Amino acid sequence: MAAPTVSSTDVKSLPAFDRVQSRPGPAPGTPGVPLRPMWRPRTLILIALGLSLVAGLAWWLWPSPSTTDDVLLHLVETSDSFIPERMTTVPDEAREVVLEELGWDVAPPDLPALAIVGVGVPSIGAVQVSAASSPTSVQVPAFRYEGAAGERATVYAYDYILLDRVGEAFDLPEGTYAALSEPTPVDSRVVDGQFVITWRLRAMIFTAITPDERVAERIRQTVSS
Repeated sequence: MAAPTVSSTDVKSLPAFDRVQSRPGPAPGTPGVPLRPMWRPRTLILIALGLSLVAGLAWWLWPSPSTTDDVLLHLVETSDSFIPERMTTVPDEAREVVLEELGWDVAPPDLPALAIVGVGVPSIGAVQVSAASSPTSVQVPAFRYEGAAGERATVYAYDYILLDRVGEAFDLPEGTYAALSEPTPVDSRVVDGQFVITWRLRAMIFTAITPDERVAERIRQTVSS
């Protein structure tokens, strides 16, 4: 994706903010005047219902946290330590590296105000397809981008075939799957403090990871157009 896109008045400065406000009426304990409860049962029920509705709405709107099996989380964890195997500013050279190492014909995407500086095929973890098999490394192409002002982003490439092969161990969030099936197949979210934009270009899926929100927004707008 997103996948992962606020002046006020200080009420304490108002003249009467720190004054005790009182309502005319009999003082508590006045003989012959019964004490009234502060909250009526009906009021308490309405407050409880209101709090329940607010809590339910917040739970529904808040994005689900990433799990250890979330492929986006694996990519975020790998992006911090990723070191390109070959430093290059030529997209065709980066494409050749991926083709030689994985047999995938993947061209690095053209991103706004960012230039490719390196490419590699890092491992994003290991998966055990069956109980009888040994864990195997999951490798995907990765492209490092940098900007003139020091901006940086790492873009990973993979496809549905890979996701099907590794099964539930490396799966996209349901919200990302849904977004990639839309007419504009783009998902943006924040994962572990990083801005993550995932988009689909024909059969290939790209995920860009950057710590800069402005860079993430430029990427999102570009891949959405």
